[in-house]
Amino acid sequence: MNQTRSPQPGDIHDYAALRQSGTHPDRARTELDLRPGQARRLERVFRARALRGEGDRQLPKFAHHDRHVRAVMAQGGFWALSEKRIGRDGVAVCLPLVPPVAGRRR
Repeated sequence: MNQTRSPQPGDIHDYAALRQSGTHPDRARTELDLRPGQARRLERVFRARALRGEGDRQLPKFAHHDRHVRAVMAQGGFWALSEKRIGRDGVAVCLPLVPPVAGRRR
């Protein structure tokens, strides 16, 4: 007989991943099968971390660092999405990514 393990109550990382993806707190509680008290505690922790600037643990911290931005800009800048003209006055942002223009300072 093949038994599957029932999901365990989610920890803050599971909860934060759902919340950062736009999931409503009630939906996150349901998806993680949390008791109301557990959900309230995880929401408090989630909000406290966000206030301290910890934010999304999946994003690279260095990418938000001022020194990193200055270093990239000194090397020519960031890659950008390309643009396509639509009609006379319209512009659509699209793929492919375009490398920074060599020698151009922003």
